[in-house]
Amino acid sequence: MKNSVSCIIVDDDPTAINILQDYIVEMPRLKINRIFTKPVDALSEISIESNRQLIFLDIDMPALSGLQLADNLKHKSHNIIFTTSYPEFALDAFKVRAKHYLLKPFNMGDFAVVVNEVLSECYDAQHIAKENEGAFFLRTNGERGRLTKVLKKDIIYLQGSNNHVHIYTPTNDYSVYMTIKEMEEKLQENGHFYRVHKSYIINTAYVKEINGHKIDLGKYEVLMTPQYKEAFMGFIEDQTLVSKRLRDQHL
Repeated sequence: MKNSVSCIIVDDDPTAINILQDYIVEMPRLKINRIFTKPVDALSEISIESNRQLIFLDIDMPALSGLQLADNLKHKSHNIIFTTSYPEFALDAFKVRAKHYLLKPFNMGDFAVVVNEVLSECYDAQHIAKENEGAFFLRTNGERGRLTKVLKKDIIYLQGSNNHVHIYTPTNDYSVYMTIKEMEEKLQENGHFYRVHKSYIINTAYVKEINGHKIDLGKYEVLMTPQYKEAFMGFIEDQTLVSKRLRDQHL
């Protein structure tokens, strides 16, 4: 049997919590870790954990909204499924890297479909079975006849978490069983990829803006640390439009 996945519920509605508990119990791979009725308490505990929890998160809560909580956790490796009565927040939910969005009231069938999709994408380890200059071919454990092609040009960024690397594209998030260092070595000959943090490798083709230590990649935002800044900013300097007269003044 595949590894079980630890779950956290964050909701201030007892009825919604009871429903989620009942549904989680019905899913063989899920186990309830903790339940929070106050999002501020959830933030203080979850933000210091490194294990990948599956978080079922309400949006409309006092003191701290679910969107605010998710925004504070977006650089962590946790996976979030929003459970809410408000369809108008769906776009905002994906901006803070939510994996899915369940609209209340939902039944067991809706819950199972969404959870299995997230488990498949985020928790079932994949391996790079083949590789060429332009793409990786991923194979999920136990699926010998199935390969998933991921074009390198479609990769926005990669995030390392323990012995896994998450590959983020405009439409999917793949989890590969390898270290971020191993992935960095695989991409070192590709001039588009730069490591900007101990946990992040970015595709420079998606850089929209650099503001201090933050790099805006459009759909995502990542942090840059001093250890990796010099090499990356050297690349940016080469791409920056500067008048020849200004360059001559600095020679």
